[in-house]
Formats: sequence, structure tokens, C-alpha cells
Amino acid sequence: MKYRYTGPASGVTLADGQEILLWPAQVTELPADHEYVKTLIALGYLLPVADQVLADSATEVTLGR
Repeated sequence: MKYRYTGPASGVTLADGQEILLWPAQVTELPADHEYVKTLIALGYLLPVADQVLADSATEVTLGR
């Protein structure tokens, strides 16, 4: 499932060994059944995002360039 992350910069290692960096306002795909993902949802750091919203609001991040 796709989520928008709203917490501080962080990282997570999934059970399959995949490492994911989380940045504020970033949209990322995470497994909904992962315990840490459930924790981030409960804390309000992850918000579900609909696929159509992604297409409508896609912007290029240039980091000031």
C-alpha cells in the first residue's frame, strides 16, 4: 500500500531485508501488515494515499537546484 510519510527523517528495515528511507512528505510503498508500519500509522506518521492522488500531485523534487 502507498503512504505519505509525515514524521521526521527515518529509516526502516523490513522483514525481507529491504531498507527504506523515510523523508517528510515522501510517498512510499510499504507492506500494510508490517508491525512497524502499523506503529507509524498509529502515531499518525503514515497516511494512506490513493493512486489517483499520486498522479494528480506528482512534482519533481530538485532540492534547490
